[in-house]
Amino acid sequence: MKYDDEKSYLFHEKDHPDRCFACAQNAERLMIVRRIAGMMLVHLCPECLLNHLEEYLLDNTRPWGGGPTNPAS
Repeated sequence: MKYDDEKSYLFHEKDHPDRCFACAQNAERLMIVRRIAGMMLVHLCPECLLNHLEEYLLDNTRPWGGGPTNPAS
């Protein structure tokens, strides 16, 4: 999988950013993870992520916003 193009960062067509992809419940905190089946991004609540670790990957390939910070400066 190539991570240098926009197609690598598409969300699953049934994903909604305000609810968990797995349980469809609204959650105070949702994480963006990569679903192994299809390699598309989805939002998951922490409980579903822990209960289905074999189906999802943490995605750390996207660049962080902003620049590096240096608290000593």
